[in-house]
Amino acid sequence: MSVRPTNRKVVLVSRPVGTPADSDFRIDEESAQSPADGEVVVQVGTLSIDAFIRTVLDEGSYHSSVRLGSTVTALGVGRVLESACDGFAHGDFVFGPLGAQTVARLPGYALRQLDISRVAPTDYLGALGLTTGVTAYCGVVAVGAVQPGDTVVISGAAGAVGSVAGQLARIAGATNVIGIAGGPEKVAFLIDELGFDGGIDYKHEDVGARLRQLAPTGVNVMFDNVGGDILDAVLEQIVEGSRVVICGAISQYQRMDHVQGPRNYLKLAERHARMEGFAVTHFHARFAEAEAALTGWLLDGRLTMHEQVERGIDAFPATLRLLLAGGHTGKLLLRVHDDTKIETNDVMRDEETST
Repeated sequence: MSVRPTNRKVVLVSRPVGTPADSDFRIDEESAQSPADGEVVVQVGTLSIDAFIRTVLDEGSYHSSVRLGSTVTALGVGRVLESACDGFAHGDFVFGPLGAQTVARLPGYALRQLDISRVAPTDYLGALGLTTGVTAYCGVVAVGAVQPGDTVVISGAAGAVGSVAGQLARIAGATNVIGIAGGPEKVAFLIDELGFDGGIDYKHEDVGARLRQLAPTGVNVMFDNVGGDILDAVLEQIVEGSRVVICGAISQYQRMDHVQGPRNYLKLAERHARMEGFAVTHFHARFAEAEAALTGWLLDGRLTMHEQVERGIDAFPATLRLLLAGGHTGKLLLRVHDDTKIETNDVMRDEETST
């Protein structure tokens, strides 16, 4: 390439206290370097805005902390600009830890070449995504072991993982799937668009009282993405043999030095129930199984993924705050570079149009 592309990257300059502020970040510009042997240069297309990003801004994060002065961690999809690695060619679509930037240079082993013959590139961030669809699958199938006839409660149900988890519970045979979300619009989304049996608006309803109405015989499986008071309210209504799946606790991520644990944990002993936390990385052996199943359900219409798309690398801090405040519905994405008109064998997906 005669003219090197410019990379604009989001750099962490201070560790946030509570909600990340614009002043905790800066945008640096640099000329993108040529790939060394075994490396690939990628034009970043779309970033996945995930709750774990907030945790890596703190020291001592489970997901490996971002160093001050370094590019903020983020997963994404993009297209290869240059390759010095066998198996990758100019124009290939790839997935990987691209980071919050416009051009990424990474070793080939960190990237996955994507098959877009049947699905769109962003499906690998949402319905088929490691931090979304695959996480929901592992939580519902492997940890929660949802069975036909179960009553299942999902917290954070209108978010990315929660919205998929509820649909997977239904596919697994649950007869009463209840979602907890913030606001009447989100509750309507769960019932009218995703097929949940009921919804609870935690901002305007008493979660415990409403849950007793919607699940009079109790709760078999709780898939928790929120923690705090909502988890406690559901623990009051678990039944013998219930499974409580701890996927996340977004209500606690901005107060990691004062995490509120469950006050009603003794209900687990009283009702011979279990609470189990998990990280999707513990289930590597099931990734192929999960992706195959999710792809089938996506293509046959049993699984849908609503995408909320923000635009521009400069919007990264604001988009992260949007996620933490619950101001989104479905999968929150940040479009960094537009690749319009992505052709597949059976459909033309226009990435300019978000659902």
